[in-house]
Amino acid sequence: MFCELHSTTLVLNRLEEIAKISREKYQPSRSASLMTGGNVGPFQGDTTLIFNRAITNVGEAYDISTGLFKAPVTGYYCFSFSYQADKREQSGLTLMKNSEAIVKAFNSNKPGSQHVDNASSTACLELQQGDKVSVVLPNGCHVCGIGGTTSFTGFLISKA
Repeated sequence: MFCELHSTTLVLNRLEEIAKISREKYQPSRSASLMTGGNVGPFQGDTTLIFNRAITNVGEAYDISTGLFKAPVTGYYCFSFSYQADKREQSGLTLMKNSEAIVKAFNSNKPGSQHVDNASSTACLELQQGDKVSVVLPNGCHVCGIGGTTSFTGFLISKA
């Protein structure tokens, strides 16, 4: 009886240690894709994209209802986006930190072209706790929302 109780106590203590290490090494990350069943845009005015299919959302830092990633801790983060769009209209995306444009991918297509456009961009950013990162569809642009071809990923590299 004593051996069983002692073994159970050791296992519980080890589980508590693992949980503590996990909390200390907490690494918020997120990856999501746009799944609308068709093209998104063009819109009048810049529009924050809402990536409605969360692939991962460790730490729940990405709000699937607003399209905003809110930094849970101060640190260095890496973000990337990619998109596919048909060439019937302009396409492009902009990575935003709070209200500042950080990187863009853009293509000015000629009407009537029968090909697709693929683009991506990546940025590593220093964020303060509470900073917001999003992907914006610029005025007059469109992207494809079929099959996960437009996506947004971000993760914490290290705490500051």
